[in-house]
Amino acid sequence: MTGGEAAALLGVKPQTLYTYVSRGAIKSLPAPRGREHLYLRADLEKLRARPRARHPLGAVAASAMYAGEPIIATSITEITSEGPRYRGRLAAELASAGLAFENVAEFLWTGELHDAEPVRWNLEPLPMEARRLTRALNGSRGYAPIAHIFSLFALSIGMARGSRVERLRSSSTVLAARQVIQAFAGCFGYLAPARAYVPCASAEPVAAAVLRASGVARSEEKLRLVNGLLVLLADHELSPATFAARVAASSGADLHACLVSAIEASSGRNIAEIYDRTEDFLRGAKSKAELMRRVRELQAVGRAPPGFNQPIYPRGDPRAPYIFELVRRAGRPSRHLDVVFDFLDEVDGQYELKPRMEFAVVALAQALGFPRRAAGGLYILARVAGWVAHVIEQRLSSALLRPRAKFVE
Repeated sequence: MTGGEAAALLGVKPQTLYTYVSRGAIKSLPAPRGREHLYLRADLEKLRARPRARHPLGAVAASAMYAGEPIIATSITEITSEGPRYRGRLAAELASAGLAFENVAEFLWTGELHDAEPVRWNLEPLPMEARRLTRALNGSRGYAPIAHIFSLFALSIGMARGSRVERLRSSSTVLAARQVIQAFAGCFGYLAPARAYVPCASAEPVAAAVLRASGVARSEEKLRLVNGLLVLLADHELSPATFAARVAASSGADLHACLVSAIEASSGRNIAEIYDRTEDFLRGAKSKAELMRRVRELQAVGRAPPGFNQPIYPRGDPRAPYIFELVRRAGRPSRHLDVVFDFLDEVDGQYELKPRMEFAVVALAQALGFPRRAAGGLYILARVAGWVAHVIEQRLSSALLRPRAKFVE
């Protein structure tokens, strides 16, 4: 079926149809002639049969395993119309208050919020295995996704702590988590021109370490912006990667194995690569008109522009405007951001496309001068805080997470 026929069958706008395609609910194929795409009728009928598929919020729950009914009880994060709440505290308020990412991370892990002064972590040195890894990767000119580099470091740090049983019995989860986050901050050096690991300094804020490793000149304004970004990204309830971490934890895996499960679950097209595609979409655009042209070109072939319309938030991802507001309040002049803001107003008015958090992170990272592909790395680094909290919580349950499948012919 053509795009127009498919949208009419579902009773939705073309933008909603593109959202279904981007989430894998509907498959599209290039038409034999022209630039249009065709959509599989079987997928459309299957989606149409669901009562909520015809509802404006249908994209929120296109399937039972994507944003459907809650399946795990948690006291860590709740998703609300105002964005995530960490243990009852709105993430945007924590970021606005200027709380250090370290304070928020330990709040997620322990349930205790220390807001009198910034928490500073002593340096947790890399073990010999991880130091060997830094030497092997330093100066490498081949492209390696930052997610895979993070996984290598997590595994090398974990293996240095002995067997799985030894790690579970003897290691402090909080100290181990600090060590991983500090190591990941240093890995941003592999994205910078020198392509080399940049170790954290003792008591150095994580946001400052990331800026330094990335080769971005530090200022108090940049530090506040990056720190606020990390706070907003720290957790988002039961995302696919978080679910993977909890499944691994329920099986008895150690912390580092759980983190690798989450990192690699994040590394694919539908999560971390959204940052990369959004970066490619924005890169080199000099005007609002040029970005609007790119949107029209994508929609002409049945594709949605990356970084828009988060189905969890049908009325718009509240984290994105908060990040943009942080930038505006900082008064940071940027031709790039001026173009982005003008474009967002235009694309919302014409196509009802609202930016996701990924779009805001990429726009901010580019404005601050971060190296290419740093935006996805910022997401993973920040989300380690949430994954650790979920691993800790899952370990308190003796249940093995083992969903059942419904066999169909």
